[in-house]
Amino acid sequence: MSLTQEALGQRLQDARKSVALTQQDVAAQLGLSRESLAQIEAGSRSVTSLEIVRLARLYGRSLSSILLEGENAEEEPLTALFRMQETLSESPGLRERLVWFSNVFQEARTIERLIGDDPRLLPPDYGLRDPRNNAEAYDQGQELANQERQRLGLGWGPIPDVAEIISQQGVWAVSAEMPDNVSGICLFHSSIGAAVVVNQSQHRSRRRFSYAHEYAHVLADRKSRSASVSSSSNSKELIERRANSFASEFLMPAKGVTELLGRIDKGGPSRETMWIFDNSVEGGNAVEPVEKRNAPGSQDIAFHDVAFIADWFQVSYDAAAYRLSDLGKVNRDKLQALLEKRQEGRLRMESREVDQPFLETYVRWLAREAYRREAISGGRFRDFCALAKLDVEEEFAQVREHFDD
Repeated sequence: MSLTQEALGQRLQDARKSVALTQQDVAAQLGLSRESLAQIEAGSRSVTSLEIVRLARLYGRSLSSILLEGENAEEEPLTALFRMQETLSESPGLRERLVWFSNVFQEARTIERLIGDDPRLLPPDYGLRDPRNNAEAYDQGQELANQERQRLGLGWGPIPDVAEIISQQGVWAVSAEMPDNVSGICLFHSSIGAAVVVNQSQHRSRRRFSYAHEYAHVLADRKSRSASVSSSSNSKELIERRANSFASEFLMPAKGVTELLGRIDKGGPSRETMWIFDNSVEGGNAVEPVEKRNAPGSQDIAFHDVAFIADWFQVSYDAAAYRLSDLGKVNRDKLQALLEKRQEGRLRMESREVDQPFLETYVRWLAREAYRREAISGGRFRDFCALAKLDVEEEFAQVREHFDD
């Protein structure tokens, strides 16, 4: 049975209100009088097919959600989103951006089908139950990240471009200006597939974490909700903590962090004993102990080590510090001390672009570590920094403050 004019008008009114637009806002964008729009919504004026298309796009809706009947129809993702977090609809710029994204995704999906292509085959839904406590949320996130890394063949190294990886899995991955307390959004609907939107105002390392966090929702939560918001107001929810755990392991896998610590000779004991077997001795094997003594304090993880690990995996300094604590590499007191030195720990100058960002990062870490171990003098430290075109006075002041007794 087709919709009555009154029922269609009511649906259009509900769609408008769901994105917090006034009749005057809509009338101005459509070139109608407010009275004409009021008549359409009241069912006393017919609406043309062109007007329905334009109204649907303005509200970020699929035509089917407005024209088709059925009580079990999918809830539109933007409707669910603004219902979950009303403050999002109060930001006109974000609201318009999300509506625009939704329209683009829907049209792209339509065109993909027209050309016989279907790149929106989503990654597997892992069918996880909702975690029952924090420990389970953490474990689920770690295991989910391990499985997805293996499925994607990523090994244990850093991921160069997280958004690209997500996009290759058929998920829309975009960014938009959002309120400071919101880090990301997920949208799920048959008309668009799956989409993640992260806060564009965040620094790149935080955006990477947010992309990974939202990707966890795609893998674990898309069957149970049509939209999700990650914000400071719901950060303690168990599915949000699971997504954080996933992002930590996905971006900084435990095996990768341990391997990197081994490369830079960090996090081990100050004294190690190895055994050399000699089976040439008559009567059986002879065993000779060999002791390795590391320089005092050389295995201690310092703030510049945290910064190096953060840059290696392209995450924030804080994320790297907390990950080291997760993995038992630093205790709580040490973690707090490291977090207090996040500014001193910068290895890459984020305010400017450099041709070889990793080279600058590595040179700065190497100079600091060599001075800390007393492998080079202050003069050689300054010469090395000058050669690398670093700020010599600033660098030298920092190592003297933190590493000189």
